[in-house]
This record gives sequence, structure tokens and C-alpha cells, in this order.
Amino acid sequence: MPIWHNAERVRPGLRDAKLYTLVFCCVIALMPLACGSDDNAPNDEQTLDDALSEIGRFTPVHLDTAALAGAVRAEQPIQLPFQLPLERQEGAVVAREVRLTLRNLRSPELTAFVLKDGDAGSGSSMPLPPPATYQGKVRDGGVAVFTITDAAVEGSMLVAPEGWSFIEPLEPQLRLRNVDPGARARLLRKYNHIIYNTSEALRGPELDDDPGTSSSPVGPPQPPSPLVMSMVADGDAALFRAYPLDSVMPFWLKQETVLNAVDWLYNCVEPDANAHNTYANCANDFDGGSDFFQARVRIDRLEVWTTGGPDASTRDEVLAQSTLMTHQASPLCCGPPHTAGQSSLVHFFSGRVFTDGAGIAFVGGLNYYGPLCFDTVPRTCHHGVSQIVPGGVAGHPYPGTAFFQQLLVAHEIGHNNNAPEVQHAVEVCWLFDEQCGRPLMDTQGGFSSRSLYLHDPQEAERLMAPLLAERLGGALSNQ
Repeated sequence: MPIWHNAERVRPGLRDAKLYTLVFCCVIALMPLACGSDDNAPNDEQTLDDALSEIGRFTPVHLDTAALAGAVRAEQPIQLPFQLPLERQEGAVVAREVRLTLRNLRSPELTAFVLKDGDAGSGSSMPLPPPATYQGKVRDGGVAVFTITDAAVEGSMLVAPEGWSFIEPLEPQLRLRNVDPGARARLLRKYNHIIYNTSEALRGPELDDDPGTSSSPVGPPQPPSPLVMSMVADGDAALFRAYPLDSVMPFWLKQETVLNAVDWLYNCVEPDANAHNTYANCANDFDGGSDFFQARVRIDRLEVWTTGGPDASTRDEVLAQSTLMTHQASPLCCGPPHTAGQSSLVHFFSGRVFTDGAGIAFVGGLNYYGPLCFDTVPRTCHHGVSQIVPGGVAGHPYPGTAFFQQLLVAHEIGHNNNAPEVQHAVEVCWLFDEQCGRPLMDTQGGFSSRSLYLHDPQEAERLMAPLLAERLGGALSNQ
């Protein structure tokens, strides 16, 4: 069944035969859409290229999201577009068959998202739709991690040797980049998603976000165990405006989508270690190799401030505000028994453009809430902050795409889990050693096409594994 097309953006001669038939059928079925006589079309195409210029090369496509969502809910394989790097078939778009398994990250008690009205000092909740986060396999080898709803597809495929290809909705990217509503509407009639290969991503801002040195090793690495890293996802009023409830990607779905990728990073087990891994066939040493740790993500809360709440213009101040306000007794949603305080981590997703960098987190703060959250030195706590929207200081733009969002949130959570900023050149490899680059905690010069979603093996073994084993093996620490 045809589920996507990319009109005339990719030359037919670069497609493989299977993909050419798929796209041809879609273009015929949607001829009025793809071949309309809109006089503004050429200008709109240039507007699209200009608006997304800082993310690197991309291809806009139109996905039949309802058909895709129905197929994955029925546990059927689907085909998704994959952007090849330029050195392979001149960067053609090819079809990949993906089989996905529902990966429900929600705790049993998480049935609604929370809206916090800071001005009124009250909170309200709205029921959550069924979970739509998936992990799975790409046919003939590869990993797929996606959120798929009737309105949106966001996630990635990792395939050797072609690399890491992302799909995400176009609407938020156009709106957050202030594209004229008329041009935005015309473009969204033609395209609804973009795809890109991370090997061609342009450089983002340098984080310089390590607030202190990493904790000392807690003890020798422990054998892997089924640890649970429970999460509260919070956000400011700016996030609520950037990803409103009527968006194809509302704030709570954005939070859940990014944390699905974090779960993949921490819970993706190498096949030799777990022959019954039902989610993905990794074989990529995500945790630093040698199975130093395995921890699944459980989401305890999905919430946002609609008014009031953390409102500083710098990440440092927002981190302090989040640490205080997430645990306060008012509004009602954050009263006893202090749900956020009982979770391993609290991550604050911000819709603000910070003037001092895109993210920050307390090093070694996993599962800790107590006096050190508010001390100056030493300071540690289970809180982190990430800017989610595009924008940054002059000369250091933050693209705010799904790729950069995943890297940033996982980087900050890495700090929470005892990983320091990497200050020396370390090369890590994935895709069975076919692609090598910089580890997740190395941001000197900013995230870029050289950034891989991997932790440095030495840091994973020496610092992260002992802390995860100790802090997630018992009750929340408040000493």
C-alpha cells in the first residue's frame, strides 16, 4: 500500500526499482497535490530551503500517517523513507521495511498529562491517548525507534553502512522558524515531514554545560540487571506554546518521543547478551560496550506549565527554578507525595532560547533529592534542562531538530548518570565499526555530523555503571 511520496524533489534515476514503483503510485494518486499550478510554489520551495538551512541537507516528503499508524497498531510491517548520505547513490531516498513493537514507557499510574497554571496556583489534567512509541528492526539489518500517530511520525533508523536517518514532522519546524502562515499552509498541503541523514547535519552550538567534576567511582562495575530509570518530564510555558495541544506533536508527545530514544540508548541490549531482546537488534555497544549497564526508562509524569513556573532566560537559572518548583506543594499537581521527588530523574524541556547555552544538568545526581540540590558547592541533584526549540546565541545556532533534541537530552541525562564532559579526542564506532565519530559526552565545537549516540566505553565502565547499579538498586536517596 502506498504510504508516502516526495514529489519531484528526488530524481527518479536515483531511486531503486522498488522505491520508484512506490513513489510513482503515490504521485499518480495525488497528482492534483503534487502537480498543482500554485503560482507561489517556486517561492515556497525557496522559503522551505531558507527556513531549514541550518540543519543541512534534507528531503521533504508526504507520509500517509493514518495508514502507517493503523499498520503498526495491527503489528504489520511498514515501509518508511530513508535518506542515504551523498556518497551513496548521490543521497537518494530509499524505502526501508520496518517491523515495530510497541514500547510503552508509561508507568501504570500515568494515564493523564498535567497542565500547571502557576498564576492561578492550580493544576488540571487531561487523559492521555494510548501510547504510540515503538522500537524495532529494519529488514536486512538495522534498528528503528519511532513515535507514530495518526498525525505524525518522528524517529530514526540506524542501518549499516548508510548511517542514521531521521524522520520528523514539518509543521513544528516551519512554525517555530516563523514561516509566513500562507506559505506554511501551502507547503503543508504538499509535504508533512522531512527526512535527513545525520552524517550531513551542520554543526550546532558548543554546550560547555558541565557544572562541575564528575563523582568518584562508586565501586567496581556490577553485572547487568534489569534496572528502571524512572522519569518526570516537565516543561515551561514557552514549551506549551511551542508544542501546543493542537499541534501534530503536542508537548507531552514530544517529551515521550525523546525519552523513547533515551530508553533505546540505555536499554538496547547487544544480541549476545540477550537472545530474547524483543525491541531491537543493537550490536552497537551503546552503553560503552561489554554490557556495563542496562536500564529501561519508565515515565512517571508528563507535565508542563501553562503560566508561571520557571521563566529565566538562562539555563542555569531555569535549572535552579525547576529544582525548586517541581517539588513545591502548589500548584496541586506537585503536592504530596511529591511524585517528582520519588522519581530517578526530572528533565525540564524548555521552549525558551537560552542565552548561555542549550542545556545543563547536575553531574552524578541520579536518584538524589536532598540538601545538595540547593547547595552551591558541591551541588548535585536528579535534575536537568534542555532547550527544545531552534535558536541560539550569535554564531552558535541550535537547530532544534529531533536529532539535536535527542543528542542534547541524552547528553544531559548522561551528566545526571555520572558521565563527565569528554575533554579529549575519543573516537567511538557503531554500525559494526563502519561509522566512527565522537561520543555523546564530547561537545567541543558543538554537536555535529560526527556525533554518535554512544557513550565512551571507559566512562561507561568506570563512572556510569557503578552509579546506575547503586542508585537504581535501592530507594531514592535524600541524604
